Amino acid sequence: MTFSSIGKKRRLNRLFKDGKTIIVPIDDSLIFGPKQGLFDIATTIKLIIKGAPNALLGFKTDVELITNFNCQMPFIYNITASTVMSMHTKKVVIASVENALSSGADCVAAHINFSSQYESEMLQNFAMIANECDRLGVPLLAISYPRNERDGKDYNYDDIKEKDPDSFAEIVAHCARISCELGADIIKTNYTGTAKSFEKVVKAACGRPVIIAGGPKVPVEQSLEIVDSVMKAGGAGISFGRNIFNADNIASYLSAIRAIVFKSEKWQKTLEKYNQTIGG
Repeated sequence: MTFSSIGKKRRLNRLFKDGKTIIVPIDDSLIFGPKQGLFDIATTIKLIIKGAPNALLGFKTDVELITNFNCQMPFIYNITASTVMSMHTKKVVIASVENALSSGADCVAAHINFSSQYESEMLQNFAMIANECDRLGVPLLAISYPRNERDGKDYNYDDIKEKDPDSFAEIVAHCARISCELGADIIKTNYTGTAKSFEKVVKAACGRPVIIAGGPKVPVEQSLEIVDSVMKAGGAGISFGRNIFNADNIASYLSAIRAIVFKSEKWQKTLEKYNQTIGG
């Protein structure tokens, strides 16, 4: 093994437990503005840390905060960004892999919106980032979504997902395969609606761990059922943002997710325990 491959393997081992992981992205305040759970981001990060996920994902201020809290939790540095104030679907490179390493990050994340009019630029950027990650021994997490621009808004294929989960799964599977071909070590993408359809995405990833994004906040019972389905389909875990940092009880919610991801507990049993914990 080369030094870089050893480094990448060691860093991946910090992010996963028995091949599974729970990652909390706290990068939404750059994208959407300081709102809800991320308005007082320092307090929320402390609550998330108490919930003991495997890693946090964010930008420079986020890694500064967890460092100030003397937290040794693994950090994934997102080196691509955009905001809703301009072209949200066009992700640009805003930091280098070396910047991420200098901050003590264990992994780098880069985002591609497939089918966007800016897809070719994002593909090129991602490939260059992957080359740097291989050279420096840093794992690369691909944030891979089917998303484009329609009528001045993000189009996320929600209509296809609702009407035909299998067709939506083929689109998401294509995103996963492209990410693999370009050098991703971990793939974060959309849930396809059913465990059976999501199996296609897992198989398309060529053995890379696949985790799902949380998307908009949904009821706790719905989110736990989704986590259960993903794990049954062979997924490696979740990367929920809004459903975690906007939760009424962040630590209890993360505990419920851990029970499903790491203990294969049925979501109904987990929900019952969660409700007892919060007095529901």
